[in-house]
Amino acid sequence: MNYHHDHSLDDFFQDHAKKSIPKHPKAGTLYNVSLPSNFTGMKVSVVHLQSWSVWAHGANMSHFQVPPRIIPKPNVTSVDIVFSNLGNWSSYYYNMPNYIFVTPIIGFSVYGVSYTKGQNDHLTSTVTKLDLPLKRNPVMVRFPSMWLPQGKCVKFYSNGLTTITNMSLSHTCEAWGQGYFAIAVRAPPSHHIWKLWVTGIGVGSVGFFLCGLVLFKVIRFMEKKKIKKMEKNSEKSEVLDTKYVGHSRMPCAFGIRTQPVIENEYFP
Repeated sequence: MNYHHDHSLDDFFQDHAKKSIPKHPKAGTLYNVSLPSNFTGMKVSVVHLQSWSVWAHGANMSHFQVPPRIIPKPNVTSVDIVFSNLGNWSSYYYNMPNYIFVTPIIGFSVYGVSYTKGQNDHLTSTVTKLDLPLKRNPVMVRFPSMWLPQGKCVKFYSNGLTTITNMSLSHTCEAWGQGYFAIAVRAPPSHHIWKLWVTGIGVGSVGFFLCGLVLFKVIRFMEKKKIKKMEKNSEKSEVLDTKYVGHSRMPCAFGIRTQPVIENEYFP
C-alpha cells in the first residue's frame, strides 16, 4: 500500500496529535503522540511554534532542521509540526522498486492553528494543513545512525512527487517540501539472490555432512572404549584360563590332574 498522493496517513497522525497536545501547549516543547495499540512500532510527536519564531529562527527538532525565513501559506499565527517515524511499518506504506530501505521512513507535516471566537467568547480552534514554500534553503533530514557511501535519499513528497538523490552531507538528505524520507540502497539482481540462496544451501549441506561424520566417529570411539572396559573387567573375574585365537580371547579349561582309566576287563 502506498500513500504517495494520499493525505490520509498525515491526517491520521495529525488527528491523534491534536488529541495529545495540551489545550495551552508550551511553544517549542516536543509532545509525544499516543497511537492505537495496533500501530505499535510507529512513533509520532508534535511541536507547537509561533509563526514569527519559525520565520526568525526556523525549527531544529527531531530528525529535521527547518531553515528560517519561511512564511507558511496560508499565513497563521501559530503552527503545529507533526513528526513521524514509521518504524517497522515503513515498507508497508511505501516502497521503491529495485531499492531496499536501510533506515525507517520518517516524515513531517505542518499545520496551521487558527482560533475563532464563538458564543460566550468561547474560542474554537481550526487546524489546516499548510504549504511550506522553500526557496532559499531546504529542510535537512538527518539519519545520525546510518552512513552508507552507496546510500540514496528517497523522498516521498506530500504533493505526490517521488525522487531519489545522493546524500548532500554525511547522514543527511535535503528535502524541498513536506513528506516522508528514508535512505535506501539498490537491491541486488534476482540472479545474485538465487546464487546466494544456492550457495547457502551448499554450505549448509556440507556443514550437516561434517557434523554427521564427527558424530559417527565419536560414537565409534565410545563403543570401542566401552568394549575394552568390559574386557578388562572380565579378566579380573574369570575362572577359566584364556588364550588368544587370532585376535580373539577364548576360554580354556585348566589341565586335568587325574588321568582317565580305560574300562576294559583285559586291562592288566
